[in-house]
Amino acid sequence: MRSGIILLGFSFLISKVLGLLRDNMLAAQFGVGVNRAAVSAIHNLDIYYAAFRLPDLLFNLLSYGVLSAAFVPLFVEVLKKDGRDSAFKFANEIMHAICGIIIGISVLMFIFTPQIVRIFVPGFGAEEFAVTVGLTRIMLITPIFFTIGSIAGGIQNAFHKFLGLSLAPIFYNIGIIGGILFLSKDYGVYGVAIGVSIGAALNMLIQLPGILRAGFRFMIPRVIWSNRIKEMIMLSLPRIFGMSVTQLSLIVDTFIASGLTAGSITIINFATNLETLPMGLIGISVAIVSFGTLSAYAAEQKISEFIKEIFNNTRRILFLLIPLTFGMLALRIQIVRLLLGRGKFDWSDTILTANTMGFLLSGLAFGGLVFLLARAFYAMKNTRTPVIISCIAVVSNIVGSVVLTKIFHLETYGLAIANATANIINATLLIVFLSKRLNAAILDWKEIFKFIIGALVMVLAVQLAKSSFGYIFREIDTYPELIVQTVSSILVGVFVYFGACWTLKCKDSIFKP
Repeated sequence: MRSGIILLGFSFLISKVLGLLRDNMLAAQFGVGVNRAAVSAIHNLDIYYAAFRLPDLLFNLLSYGVLSAAFVPLFVEVLKKDGRDSAFKFANEIMHAICGIIIGISVLMFIFTPQIVRIFVPGFGAEEFAVTVGLTRIMLITPIFFTIGSIAGGIQNAFHKFLGLSLAPIFYNIGIIGGILFLSKDYGVYGVAIGVSIGAALNMLIQLPGILRAGFRFMIPRVIWSNRIKEMIMLSLPRIFGMSVTQLSLIVDTFIASGLTAGSITIINFATNLETLPMGLIGISVAIVSFGTLSAYAAEQKISEFIKEIFNNTRRILFLLIPLTFGMLALRIQIVRLLLGRGKFDWSDTILTANTMGFLLSGLAFGGLVFLLARAFYAMKNTRTPVIISCIAVVSNIVGSVVLTKIFHLETYGLAIANATANIINATLLIVFLSKRLNAAILDWKEIFKFIIGALVMVLAVQLAKSSFGYIFREIDTYPELIVQTVSSILVGVFVYFGACWTLKCKDSIFKP
């Protein structure tokens, strides 16, 4: 269990570092592009992020919506009851059914891309719109690769083998970075889109050896629409509905941002990528590793073990996400300037992105819990409850985004506040309903209070360290000085937080059960 968390956590760290490198290269190559009139369409990063939305929508609705909710629990159930051969037969049926649907809809979307894209970006001009259509068509192949990769990842999860699963996001980012390095100079955002497609293919290919070693073989099933497939689709319908509402939220954000100050789509994406780094490193890693275990406990009706698994893992997540939230908030400007501030990404871009990220951070710890808590429901084959809760959160996000940007004119800050509020609502409701369902506490409130105290002490130390280095250098205006200030402040924060937790006798959630 812990080895899986460490492996996935380490791979997510590498992937996120590569993701930061990717964003750094995008920022340097394209900038935010606040003055749209001075930026050619193929060098407008807003267009790339807008074009990404349709392929992402297709995968999340028709593939991830099904596979994330129901595939692993059903695969584990078949594996335990009927053996490996039956489980692999089921996986083949799923792969052919979902890929057939994805390919068919991708072809239709390719044909009608202009009509669909217009819904996403009503604020774009004719040239921007044309480039967005072209980029979208290039990336429409990615949902097929991701679907096969997701099934392969689910199989590995069921067998508690995480190497291929851990390498997949790394290779995805390598593909994008290759597109930026070798293609974007001559082809602008078209080169980045090609890199995305190559990265999606690598994401799939790196996971295939793992399932082949486990005994899986590709074959055309005699019956594709089997009873198991029907059961999985029925279990997934609430999840698909919930994903559609979530995707609607993203579409609304893109829709709104396309009509805000030029560069708003890019700013919200950069800020979100930075904010989700710890969320992915910790929350998603723990949730993925736990999913197979939770599914097995649920299938075997081991309720006490199921509760213990959730209780321990919520504590593990919060042990790290609480101080990371406080620390990143205190160092948000330094982090953004250090990671993105070069080339065409200027000081005003830094301030806008850092403050947008600051508002997003208020929902970080809550968002990190959502991945685990939702999977706890999925493991019990209850997809309805987390989906209803997700719908409530998404509606709040959409309403908040509209009100804060259109009435209060908060631009990207409004989008960030609405997103953070949605994470808080989502996690809070999941905690309440899961506790009620299990008739047990799933959060260690005494330890959480200690984590918060430790984080507050840490912030004071970080602010003091940051100010001290600012006083020593008088003005932080070079990268070496910025690196010294940021890294030293982080090291002081880590030392103080763990020292505070040791003083408060916190349970060491990483190394002890």
